[in-house]
Amino acid sequence: MSESTFVPETDAIHDDEWRALVTASSDDERHHFTENRLYSQYARGRVVITRYISRRGKFGLLMIAIGLAIWVYALKVDWGTTLVGGIAITLGGVAQVGTGVVTRRDPAAREPVQRWLEKWLSAHALPQLLRVPTLAHAGIEYAPPQVGCLLVVERDIVVDLLLKNGAHQVLGALIISENGYPEGLAREAQRQLDERSELKVIALHDATERGIGLHTRLRSSTVLSLSDHEIVDAGLFAAEVGQIAELSSAFPASYATQVPVDALSYRTLLAGLAGVVHGALTLSTGIESSETPLNSDAERAA
Repeated sequence: MSESTFVPETDAIHDDEWRALVTASSDDERHHFTENRLYSQYARGRVVITRYISRRGKFGLLMIAIGLAIWVYALKVDWGTTLVGGIAITLGGVAQVGTGVVTRRDPAAREPVQRWLEKWLSAHALPQLLRVPTLAHAGIEYAPPQVGCLLVVERDIVVDLLLKNGAHQVLGALIISENGYPEGLAREAQRQLDERSELKVIALHDATERGIGLHTRLRSSTVLSLSDHEIVDAGLFAAEVGQIAELSSAFPASYATQVPVDALSYRTLLAGLAGVVHGALTLSTGIESSETPLNSDAERAA
């Protein structure tokens, strides 16, 4: 029996739990995944809820104490007006306390996942994990036989995620990043754009401030000439995070503007993109509208 990598008493996880996490993150070990996906899988159902009394609530408690003191004093000396004032202050304090109790929701801490990952990698290989882009010199071997659309993504690592999982074949898409990565595919993309005015262009990005600016940046891009092409913005938006079960259970609404698109499982991401290729206007509607047969085909091709 091989020696365990984790010590449950100190690591708060054992090897079987870690393997289950990796298996879930990789869609039963069928797909490559990123650290963002590993974390989002871990964070599902682990939203941390904290309740505390805000400054308003503390002020309300003070009002209650003062109001009760005035109330008691007024009862002793029989001052009707003072009694009414004490009651009013007390009730005002109660109202302040009622609105001053704050419920805060935070995602699970990322640190344990990072620590577990480094410890596991120090002893084991994890070939399905993508940590840095490695396809800079990729060429037309990653182009589909028939190009139906151009998919431009925000980050290079997401290009690797899609290409290494075979998304270009399933979607019939040339896939590059806004930086022109990989260079060989970027040249082919520009050739297709020059020759085909009807070529569909799809933008994919994170639900972050920089992410939602991708559409605007592409309009003035020096890497690709897109001024004559319509761009379908199929990126992830904060408003959609709560509509996608994989994300809503891991990221509370207050963190919706910090969610990377590769936090989605590859299967869900592919289903959303397939929906957009076939006419859906957003990634979330693409996920909702994708049919089971299409998902099955995608999985077989990947």
